[in-house]
Amino acid sequence: MNETAWLDRVFSNTSLGHRLLERLTLTNLRHAFYLISPYETTVERVEDVPNYNAEVSAWWLVFLTAEFFILFISGHEDRFALNDSITSICAGMLSQCFKFGGRAVAIFLYVIVWDNWRLLELPWDSPWVWILCLFFQDFMYYLGHRAVHEAGFFWGLHTIHHSSEYYNFSTALRQAAIQDAGLAIYDCLQAFFIPPPIFLVHRYFSEIFQFIMHTSLVDTMGPLGLVFNTPSHHRVHHGRNPYCIDRNYGGVFIIWDKMFNTFEAERPEDPPIYGLITNENSFNQIYLQFHTLWDLLLFKGFTKDKKGEPLFPGVVNKIKAAVYPPGWFPGVPITPFFHWMSMVDPAYKVPEPSKPVVKYSPPVRIIVKVYVAVSFILLLAIFFHFEFDRIHLSYLECSVKIAYFVVTMQCFGAFFDMKWYARYIEIARCCGVLGYYAFLMFDHIGAGTHRLFVISLHVMAIMLWTTDIIVEKLSMCCCSKNQISPKGEEIGDLERANEVKTISKNVK
Repeated sequence: MNETAWLDRVFSNTSLGHRLLERLTLTNLRHAFYLISPYETTVERVEDVPNYNAEVSAWWLVFLTAEFFILFISGHEDRFALNDSITSICAGMLSQCFKFGGRAVAIFLYVIVWDNWRLLELPWDSPWVWILCLFFQDFMYYLGHRAVHEAGFFWGLHTIHHSSEYYNFSTALRQAAIQDAGLAIYDCLQAFFIPPPIFLVHRYFSEIFQFIMHTSLVDTMGPLGLVFNTPSHHRVHHGRNPYCIDRNYGGVFIIWDKMFNTFEAERPEDPPIYGLITNENSFNQIYLQFHTLWDLLLFKGFTKDKKGEPLFPGVVNKIKAAVYPPGWFPGVPITPFFHWMSMVDPAYKVPEPSKPVVKYSPPVRIIVKVYVAVSFILLLAIFFHFEFDRIHLSYLECSVKIAYFVVTMQCFGAFFDMKWYARYIEIARCCGVLGYYAFLMFDHIGAGTHRLFVISLHVMAIMLWTTDIIVEKLSMCCCSKNQISPKGEEIGDLERANEVKTISKNVK
């Protein structure tokens, strides 16, 4: 019997409730842990491989909610934050938007290599080929993952994943939008002998499995940690402590790290402190996604020391600045690995994190937190519908939806960073949404209840922030008038305070 047949009696088949709950099956729960067999996942054509990411996404939502609840009731509220989690989940949405048709970018190049240059044609329906791909795909992931850490500007394709100062399930979704372009090089090395459908299956599940690695609730897993990647091993990978830098690259298996001397066990006496060596201190989605790539490619080679002398003299050193490890400077020992250079000591000149750890979290007003939380839920609902319907959408419709996602995420970041322009761009965004829905009123659906609901929410948002701006301006005017009194008391106080500041500066 169908596991979700009862849903048809409760929800319409296009409602969000139906679309989410129909995926909360035991089969998809098993898939979230990579518990699959070759007999249930082997297909002849790439087109027949389901989008397993979308299939398990409902369970990810359950895991996220459950983890936040457990952390909250156990007194570990310091392990998550609204601004960080929303930024992470938004990054995950954006990365999925750039998976064309829900597929990793690599599959398109992979099929070309397989069709034209394969060296060996292994059978697509063989369990042994399936098992071979399980291990080989994970080894290729190890190489690709290590490359985006060590191979110069490739680090810019991955930085955002490490930019969170927290470690929870939402961090797993904090993915780079264009990272797949870098990993495609290593994915396609399998195309010379492994059939595309088998590769794509394992490519999906390698990514899915790593979601459950991103939690602080699971301790070491005993003997399993000798062979498999575990949350403990991956916590080290996300740490910025010197012993954590460039360690534990494995996806499913940890054996590759042990083979190539990049393994490091978690130290209970020195637990990982998460984030980057120099944290970003921003929730701007586009900035987090792309600025490191830009900096490494164009600016690192032109940096100067305190005396104004170039740190990378000459053209050759400037090129090396872009392609050698991100922490490399002339004179730092390096060694070749595969096609790139690796630092002999990845922790070279990496400082110990200062303690107590102060995380970036501007003190936004409660009204902003509530507003962004509600807007995020709406964004999440629209995104889930987008994931379900994307194969039926035109290029124009896809582009409009993605533009909506990006602009909305930028507004969230501006609110969390307490930018002065946050309310203004939010009002402009809401006006844009109203214009879009006004255009939709002329299609065959017309003024549906769901459309009227979205329109009403955005009208209220415009009224809210317009009122907030007006109240602030009036308040500022009142304060200015209060300072101009007949006795000049308020102005006199300010002048005296300024005199004290000037005297203090002169003394220094």
